[in-house]
Amino acid sequence: MKILLVEDDQPTCEVIADALMAHHYRVDRAADGAIGLELAEQFEYDLILLDVVLPKLDGMSLCKQLRSKGCESPILLLTAKDSTTDRVMGLDAGADDYVVKPFDTSELLARVRALLRRGKSVSAGIITWENLRFDPVNGEVIGGETLLRLTPKEYCLLELFLLNPKRIFSRQAILDRLWDFAESPGEETVSTHIKCLRQKLKAAGVANLVETVHGLGYRLKPPVQEAEEMPVDSPVETPKREADRRKVTANLARVWEKSKDQFAAQVGVLKQAAIALATDALTSELQQQAKHEAHKLAGSLGMFGLMIGSQIARGLEDWFQPHIRLTSLQAEQIADQVERLQQELQHKPDVETRSQPAIYTPLILIVDDDLMLAECVRIEAIAWRLRVELATDLEIARRAIAQSSPDVILLDLNFPGAENGFSLLQELMQRVPKIPVLAFTGRDTLSDRLEVVRLGGCVFLQKPLPIHEILKAVTDVLKQNQTRHFNRVLVVDDDAIAITRLAALLQPLAIEVTGLSDPQQFWQVLTTTAPNLLVLDLEMPGFNGVELCQTVRSDPKWQQLPILFLSAHIDTANLDRAFTAGADDYLSKSITDTELATRIIHRLRRVGFETEPSMKEQA
Repeated sequence: MKILLVEDDQPTCEVIADALMAHHYRVDRAADGAIGLELAEQFEYDLILLDVVLPKLDGMSLCKQLRSKGCESPILLLTAKDSTTDRVMGLDAGADDYVVKPFDTSELLARVRALLRRGKSVSAGIITWENLRFDPVNGEVIGGETLLRLTPKEYCLLELFLLNPKRIFSRQAILDRLWDFAESPGEETVSTHIKCLRQKLKAAGVANLVETVHGLGYRLKPPVQEAEEMPVDSPVETPKREADRRKVTANLARVWEKSKDQFAAQVGVLKQAAIALATDALTSELQQQAKHEAHKLAGSLGMFGLMIGSQIARGLEDWFQPHIRLTSLQAEQIADQVERLQQELQHKPDVETRSQPAIYTPLILIVDDDLMLAECVRIEAIAWRLRVELATDLEIARRAIAQSSPDVILLDLNFPGAENGFSLLQELMQRVPKIPVLAFTGRDTLSDRLEVVRLGGCVFLQKPLPIHEILKAVTDVLKQNQTRHFNRVLVVDDDAIAITRLAALLQPLAIEVTGLSDPQQFWQVLTTTAPNLLVLDLEMPGFNGVELCQTVRSDPKWQQLPILFLSAHIDTANLDRAFTAGADDYLSKSITDTELATRIIHRLRRVGFETEPSMKEQA
């Protein structure tokens, strides 16, 4: 498989390319959109990976141009922009999927495999050809009982023929697909590699697999018996997979050492901007450059496991937005954050145990005892940017919902025993907040449909149904509930006037505000309302804001919840206390309403909040 990677950030480009090549993909690289467009027009690619922020031609425009020119290759967008608006714009531009930086390379590879499967209509399982077994998941080729030691080019040649069993490939077509454009070998190179592949197959007892079609090229020779596919996705670590993992880890470490000076230079730009801001000498050009460097660092550092550094850079990107008017107090905060970022660069990246980035990914709970169906949905959901959990009976479902509230539930109505899915549906509709429920069942009577509607179910799906139609229905429901999901703010302040001010300010922007004046009830209200942003006063009776912030950060479920302090105490000591406890922002209560709304909306957009155009103007 041949992939075009268009990415201008060199460390990120190297990490992605190394991971792809370690899994036998051929990768062409482009550092700007114009070169990417030229390559995509000249060569045929199985997949195109595009960064959104690119010099010369941005990723969105490039995607649109490729689609307008008839390009049918799957397109996967890579970017540090993670708002719902950006995702929708990317998909509307013609992209097939959207991955937010920083991401784990295993997730990226899963999405790549899913898009390649979808684009070629190929199963993710083992392909057999007589006594040959080709395992694309583990990267293994077995002839009879022998594990073949193929070079990357031989592996790709074999994969090309097995995945296109009825197609004849000329030597030039094979060169275009499997060799980098920079190598430019002659056609005799193809003949040599096919000869070596045939010799290794013959030595393992595999009959001649690739046949020559004189005057045209090569094709897969039809086997004596029809080839069959065996679905396999074993979690067992094979020697080949372990070797690939070690190779990716070593490459990450190499790229980190190579890129440290670049990261230091990017932080240097941020420090220069912070100094200029403190002396009232920050130009619009330097502010834009600082925003750009922070954006790049947010994506790059997360790739190396420096998630704290990535989050700091993401916050600095917010600060340096061109329409933000920065005060002297905010200038001090920015200088502190730049210093923290510089300290984070001194840490050794944890390339072995890079954590999954904290990106909002909707969770589907499937309540169904059909294990095969649930597994098919789970695998395909990766490409739809969805997570899936399974409950095989109603009691397990109740416990799962109590432990971690899903975004949507796919509920079968048929279960063995006296209790059926209707009882759970009725319970869920009395829950606050409500969880959207899609009835997914083999029962299809008018009375069942009416009962689902009466109890509050939002969609009725009739089995059997193609997986993509199931996920399409799920995403439609999620989209309908999107605003309600992303717009909850919890304000904890013993001053009722402060709560009233925020409610009056945010409710016209379709933001739901829950006020709490008694900190003693904080945890109960937090878990019940599940806010997307927490606003804390500093000094309150019983528990102060710093203590509440520390409590939130100590719970893995809430560690990534944006926390904003809004206080009359703006001295440096209190700022240090709040940021040390885990605050994302600290604002004075004397801030203007416009600035306060802007800061809150920017924090919410990090978890997907999207406003109407009129609301954006108001903010």
